[in-house]
Amino acid sequence: MQVLSAYATVDATYSEFLTLSFTSRVDKSSTMPTENNTYFYPSVSTSIDLSKLISIPKVNSWRVRGSYANVGSALTSTNIGPTYQTLGYGLLGYGSSYYSPYDGPTYQNSSSYNISLIQNIPAAGFTNTISNPELEPNFSSAWEAGTDFGLFKNRLNFDFTYFSSIDGPKIFSLPISGATGYSSALVNGIEVERRGVEITASGTPVLNPKGFNWKIMFNYSSNQQYLKDIYPGVDKLNIYYKVGDRMDKIYGTDFVRTPDGQYINDASGRPIRNSVPQYLGNANSDWAGSVINTLSYKNISFNFQFDGRFGGTILDYVEQKTYQGGRHINTVLGEMGEARLNDVKGVKSYVGDGVVVSNGQAIEYDSDGKVTNYDKLQYAPNTAATYLQDYISRVYGTNSSYSISRTFVKLREVVVTYDFPKKLFDGTFINTASVSLVGRNLLYFAEKTDIDIEQYAGTNGTSGLQTPTMRRFGFNVNITF
Repeated sequence: MQVLSAYATVDATYSEFLTLSFTSRVDKSSTMPTENNTYFYPSVSTSIDLSKLISIPKVNSWRVRGSYANVGSALTSTNIGPTYQTLGYGLLGYGSSYYSPYDGPTYQNSSSYNISLIQNIPAAGFTNTISNPELEPNFSSAWEAGTDFGLFKNRLNFDFTYFSSIDGPKIFSLPISGATGYSSALVNGIEVERRGVEITASGTPVLNPKGFNWKIMFNYSSNQQYLKDIYPGVDKLNIYYKVGDRMDKIYGTDFVRTPDGQYINDASGRPIRNSVPQYLGNANSDWAGSVINTLSYKNISFNFQFDGRFGGTILDYVEQKTYQGGRHINTVLGEMGEARLNDVKGVKSYVGDGVVVSNGQAIEYDSDGKVTNYDKLQYAPNTAATYLQDYISRVYGTNSSYSISRTFVKLREVVVTYDFPKKLFDGTFINTASVSLVGRNLLYFAEKTDIDIEQYAGTNGTSGLQTPTMRRFGFNVNITF
């Protein structure tokens, strides 16, 4: 691979209130078709100190800022290795692949053969991907705008930032009909937009250099990804995602329910599972926030911080497996506890929640698994007894049963500090000294507190099994010379 590049940058200031920065870059890469192997990407940023231009009562500082950046790339990867391995063929079984700080070619747009063995006879097969002589580079762009200002001798400060970035159009493999003799075509498409906002407010409600002081800071932030575009003629990505959807939507198994949310059970007394995966929520939180307080009186200060994330869904893998394995406390209490003993005796005794269809009408569904004939269904309470283990296997083998809110709040940190009087160190090499008592992760609030949602963030919205967060206590000694 050969890349030729040109780069330029300009930084300018005017009258100490305006700053401007420009960058531009041109790359010519051998990994792209000749017609599209040269691509340009610029950036610009600026900051204006308005407090030096205009005077507003009680406003001590006021700045606005903005930036835009664009980055291009072209069929490269940090995974460097022998060509046959990069193409995904491992016939020879030797050589190595490793990650490099620089990118190398991916060979994705190459018309190539793979070599394999069929019944111990060497064979060659042409690529299943149609190469594209008009392929264009990947591009990612981002912009942000913000302002910050201070009031009342900077005792009250605000900072606001809005940002948006678009990743794409990317280079991706578009699935096509096997009747063409190929399985995919390499094309440009898929644009994903990430946007969000961050707001910080801080203030000093009480200020007394010789007595009591109080400082407080609030922070709010959101950061979400949305599918902006796919490809002409394509209306869904990865089966479920449509243009405008959040990219962290969770789809999983769910039950068929009445309009008011009750399980609809089959004749055996177990809930009917929907044959089509359903939307269960978003894997990421809607927003995050924190509040930090610092109280001080002469030589003693008290600092504490609450923070958390709000919104979102997580699949509680721990709850699922403890139910399925009979380790959950509820499986030995009440009706479940009685039914568990009856299971051992071979007696079906557990009657689950929900209803059954009482008028013999078959349930009808659309292509998304939604019930279409609610108006024709009549219900009666479920009375069919089943084995508890069978019921738990059905219920906790279904994702929606162990999906919980991802919202949590923590008392993240508490610090009590004592600053020793400076006069104690007169005539010594020590300038200042302090000692602090520190506690972290002291309180936790969530829908289910048997797991730490923050630590059990696995993949695809499912909790993992790592060690939960522990409360920690300690002390710090700080000495300056």
